[in-house]
This record gives sequence, C-alpha cells and structure tokens, in this order.
Amino acid sequence: MELPPASSRRHDLDALRAFAMLLGIALHAALSFTGGPWMVQDSQTSRVFQILTSAVHGFRMPLFFVLSGFFTAMLWRRRGLRAVIEHRLRRVFLPLLLGTLTIVPVMFWLGAVAAGSGESRAEKGPPTLWKACAVGDHDLVRRLLDDGTDVNAPDPVLGVTPLSYAAMFGRDEVVKLLVQRGADAKRTNRDGGTALHGAAFLGRASIVRELLKVGADAKMKNERGETALDATLADWGVTQFIARIMKVPVEREVLMQGRSEVREMLGGDAKEARPRPVLAIWLFLTQMPIFSHLWFLWFLCWMVAGFSMCAWIANRIGWKPAPRRWVTSPLSGLWLVPLTLIPAWCMGRAMPNFGPDTSSSILPPLHLLAYYALFFGYGALYFDSQDHEGRLGRRWWLIWPLALLVVYPAGLSLTYGSAKLRGMAILLQVIYVWMMSAAMMGLFRRFVSQERPWIRYLSDASYWMYLAHLPLVIAAQLWVRDWPLAAAWKFLLVCGAVFALLLVSYEYLVRYTWIGALLNGRKHRHTLATQT
Repeated sequence: MELPPASSRRHDLDALRAFAMLLGIALHAALSFTGGPWMVQDSQTSRVFQILTSAVHGFRMPLFFVLSGFFTAMLWRRRGLRAVIEHRLRRVFLPLLLGTLTIVPVMFWLGAVAAGSGESRAEKGPPTLWKACAVGDHDLVRRLLDDGTDVNAPDPVLGVTPLSYAAMFGRDEVVKLLVQRGADAKRTNRDGGTALHGAAFLGRASIVRELLKVGADAKMKNERGETALDATLADWGVTQFIARIMKVPVEREVLMQGRSEVREMLGGDAKEARPRPVLAIWLFLTQMPIFSHLWFLWFLCWMVAGFSMCAWIANRIGWKPAPRRWVTSPLSGLWLVPLTLIPAWCMGRAMPNFGPDTSSSILPPLHLLAYYALFFGYGALYFDSQDHEGRLGRRWWLIWPLALLVVYPAGLSLTYGSAKLRGMAILLQVIYVWMMSAAMMGLFRRFVSQERPWIRYLSDASYWMYLAHLPLVIAAQLWVRDWPLAAAWKFLLVCGAVFALLLVSYEYLVRYTWIGALLNGRKHRHTLATQT
C-alpha cells in the first residue's frame, strides 16, 4: 500500500486526541455538580451538568480508542510490529504502572477523605430509600414509598435494590413492608444476585424464610453462576471483603450459625463454609478498582496485544486493506452499528446509563474489551483506508447537530424510560457514538489540519494532564463544595484552577524531565545559543 511520507503528521487527529484527554478532566470536574454518584457531592447541583456529562461520556472514550487504533496502525505500517510493541510498552504500560503506584493511591486517599467528610453532610441531606432500608427506619421507608419512591430502583452507586439492602442488613420488618408495597423478590442487583443471595450470604435465616414465602427463586444465579445456596459457602475472607464494601457489620459465629440454618432451608447440608481462595482471588481480579481513571491505558495494553496478533497474521497472509467505501463512507454504518450493538447490549443492565460502561479491574469484562476493541480496530482500518480526501466526517456540519440535537435527546429519554424500549435506547446510543466520532474527526480536519504551536504544546501536555488531574479535581471539588455559589461558577473555578496547575506542572516539572521523555519523547529547551 502507498504510505504518506514518514515525516507527515495528522495534526488534526493529534489535536483531537488531546481534546478527548482534556475533555475528560472537564467531565470529572462536572460530576460533583450532577447530583449523581461521585466521590464529592457539591451543595449546588444542576440538571444541565447531568445532560452535558452524559453527552460527553456517550462518545469520548470510544473516539479515543478510534484514534489509538489509527496511530497504532500508522506506527506498524511505518516501523514494523516490534516498534509498536516497544513503543507501547514505553509510552503506555510504564506510565500505567507508575501512575497506579503513585497517582491512584493519592486519589483513593482523597476519595476516602471526601467520603468521610461527606457522611455528616449526607445525614443532613435528603433521605434515600436505600439508606432508610439499611438502617432499618421503618417509618421513613413508609413515608418515602408514600411519596412515590420506586420500591425496586437500585441505588446509583452500587446497583443494589432496597430489598437487598434490608435483607443484607437484617431488617426483617422493613423486608416485610417492602414486599407488601410491591418489592420484587426476583429483582437482580448489578452483580446479578437477588435479595435472597444477600440474605443467604450473610446468614439472615428469618429473612430467607420470608423471601421464599413471597416467591424468591432459590435457583437463580448471579453473574458468577452462584445460587443463594452457593453464597453460604463463601469463606470468611471473601465474606469480610464484600461486607466491607457494603459496610455491613458481621460477627463470624452469628453469621456461620445463620448460614447453617439457611442451607437447611435451601436443601443443602449444615456443613460449615469451606475456604474458597480461588473465589477470593477471582473477586480481587474482577472487582477491585486497581487502575481508577487510568483504566484506558490498561485497555490499550489489551488492544495492542490483540493488534499484534492480528498484524502478525496479516503479515503472514499478505492481507490487503478493506475497500475504502466500507470504512470511510456512510456504508460503514451497515456493519459498524450491528457489531457494536452486540457488546453494547450487555451494558447498563443493573442501572440505566447513557454511554458505555468502564472497568478499572485487572480482568475487565469480555463484552467491554470487545466493545472498545471495535473502535480500536476501526481506527486501524481507517488508517489503512488512506483517507487523504477527508471522506470520513466530511459533512460534520450536518452530522454534529443531528447527533446532539436529535439522536442524543431521543436516546437519553429512552435510556431512562420504559425497560421495554431498552433495545431502541441502545441502538440510539450506538448510532450517537459513531455519528459523534465521525463528526469530531471531520470538524478537526476542517479547522486544525495545519500545525499550530500552541495546539501542539497542548497535545504534548494533555497526556500528563490527564494522568495527574484526578487528585487535583477531587481536592478542588472538596474546596468549593459548601460555597454558596452557583454550580456553573464553581465548575469554571475548579476547571480553571486545575488546568492552570497542571499546565504549570507540565512546563516546570515534566516537559524537560525523564517523565516528559517517557510520555512524549525527549524535549530540549530552546536557549539563546541554539537560536543564533
């Protein structure tokens, strides 16, 4: 295939990749003002931020993976597969490793500080059905249900239903009230488990008996393939791990005795739980958020591994690029949309959400890897299509408003509407992400196709800025949390302060140091001697 000169750059896609990085900083800064799940809950919220964050989240990371696939293919075609592996080890894996050991622990510490300081504020804030069920406030649960609160809605943070909260915390009277008011004993939590799983796991024998009376299915399995009976066999280490996440106090002797009663009710024997170290390891690998906001680098490592295998096969068989019309024209939607629908269908089951799921664990879900791999693979195909004429996104001026003003509002409404329309909601989400990706690529090609020094500078800085931003964002959000100022002004203040600090740190602490060399290659200061 014919390649452009090795010295040529795609300044538009460089800039767009940086824009996607920096947009992530603004996205995280906005989360405390949405009223949704986030480490810092600001005293001022606005529906506008909910709309804006969903619109950005709906396309940002898939677009980033398209660009990553493009530049990975470019490196492969120009310098070979070995160069791809060496480059990604140095520029992706090493920053991920260093960031996980330094930046992520600081972020977790600040998150714990935010959570601790937020508990007293939460007590003063509006009550929730989930909290009332956990503490066993029977009267408050009744009042909230009388006011129209959905008795089956999972909480937005952990995806646990009110009935499961009451069951796990051992609130017998609240369980009976919820069932009387229409709580579904078969409704699943985010992990696929039910209230019966939670009650059996924590040895709540009286609640297990009540749930079985109202139709709970003892044969239902969670995402790990476990029934309620299997849940009683978890060892003490696993039990402590999960109880700590749910903040449920447990006593070993009481729990084990309760589990024995539960096993008899569910048709098992009364033997004591056996150690299950493999399950403990599996939970750690699949549930522990090791990488936090750096998860995309870990996904890139998986993508590069998969790409390397495909590239090796392509070299062996002499694979030729796909016809351009199936990559750069609207015809590409005929295969991109159906393929993307398959992994997208597995997302947002426990809690509706506009946009893709994420995972920061060591072993990410297969459907998430498949989802982002589709965008990465498309980016690689796009490079091979040699779109010198700019066919992709050429009509950005039409695609962009259609995506934002038509597809996005319709998809958002259906996402949080009737469950019967879930299929249509997912279809619109998939159409939205591909439309926005094409439109953004076309927009940047139109206006940023030539190199500009300040854009080039921001492109170099953006990698460091995204890696280091989250602790600063959380600290700034904590700083302004209780200020009697409109959410929009506080958002601008947080963004401005964080961006300024990150730019200063890049210029004086990163750009000309080993960190800058690791992230972007060696940079040299321009001195008077070199200029004359």
